[in-house]
Amino acid sequence: MTASDVLRDVWNRACVGAGTGVGDRHLGALLLVDGMVQNGGPNHAADSCAPAELAAAAAGARYFELDALASLIEELPAASSDSDEEDAEDRLSGAYFRLMPDDAVLDAAFQARYAEAPQDFDPV
Repeated sequence: MTASDVLRDVWNRACVGAGTGVGDRHLGALLLVDGMVQNGGPNHAADSCAPAELAAAAAGARYFELDALASLIEELPAASSDSDEEDAEDRLSGAYFRLMPDDAVLDAAFQARYAEAPQDFDPV
């Protein structure tokens, strides 16, 4: 199995919420919220995810050294309940997609963390 295969398998496992390693849990939590934002926008993620899921995603972003993303995820609940919801949605959406235009940013952060601490992820 090549290194690329291992990374793909760890990523795919996290997509379905499997894996018990600290890295697996952080990746899975972050992928859940990122998928919600990418597919339905920040308010969709804020409305669909439990506060604990958003907190776990923010912790995951910090684990992968994506601190600006973590701060943005922490803003999602407040923006969802903001009285000027449309402006908040537009602001957060713009900010989110500047940080995360596609999976490449998260993929690079995951690969770097895996290279640094493979023991944080369950074996494939």
